[in-house]
Amino acid sequence: MKEFKGKTWVQILMAVVMIAVLGSVAVAQKPKRKKAVIGPPPPPTVTAEEMKEMNQAASQSREKLIAASNTYRESLERLLELQKQDETRFAELVEKRKQLLELGIIARKQVEESEQQLTDAKAKTAETEKQIDSVDVMVAEVNAAEEIANEPPTPIGTIRSTGMLVRFVGATRWNLSDFGKVEAFYRLKFSRPLPVSAFGQTETHNRLGFDHSNALDVAIHPDSAEGQALIGFLQTQGISFIAIRGAIPGSATGAHIHIGAGSKRILVKQ
Repeated sequence: MKEFKGKTWVQILMAVVMIAVLGSVAVAQKPKRKKAVIGPPPPPTVTAEEMKEMNQAASQSREKLIAASNTYRESLERLLELQKQDETRFAELVEKRKQLLELGIIARKQVEESEQQLTDAKAKTAETEKQIDSVDVMVAEVNAAEEIANEPPTPIGTIRSTGMLVRFVGATRWNLSDFGKVEAFYRLKFSRPLPVSAFGQTETHNRLGFDHSNALDVAIHPDSAEGQALIGFLQTQGISFIAIRGAIPGSATGAHIHIGAGSKRILVKQ
């Protein structure tokens, strides 16, 4: 066997093996570094200027909604004026035809036709008046939403009363399918149907861009005997509600009790 500067190849090979073994042992005994745990990023901070801009945007959105509501209401009032003119005209026609019927000039069928026209005209007038009331309710809810946004959150199970509204956040999950028990309570208490002004989503809510799909509006003033009884029942049942005294201070226009979560703004398809 050849030598390499005084060492045999076997000795050199054994030295290499020993170095490798000792190196692996040193690596195995080296303490492992713990991986750094990366937590969630800190929440973004909102500056005073950004908060001011958000408040301005919310205020502008409210102003636009109020303006749209007023424009829609004005168009309904013009329509109502024309419908009342039609109603008056058909009422006069009915009286004239009744007189002609007594004279034997026309047949009873003509009187019945004019009476049906008068009934249809009254139905149209009543529907338009209902839509005007719904706009007033919408304005009241917009003002209430702004008032609620400026208040601290209402804890579950507590009731809070301010100048224009009474708010209660219940622990019970409300669905329109629960309407039956509210209706049953009111009928039993007052011997008449619950005066519902909006059941779920309506054409007015669609037009003005408000999500009212899981809410119920009852045309009762919160401070009336009926309103106080209904508020007490909803509270005992853990059902959320917003009782609104009116669209503007000092006026009962738009006063109602909104059952369910507050309505939210949605996009209106153009």
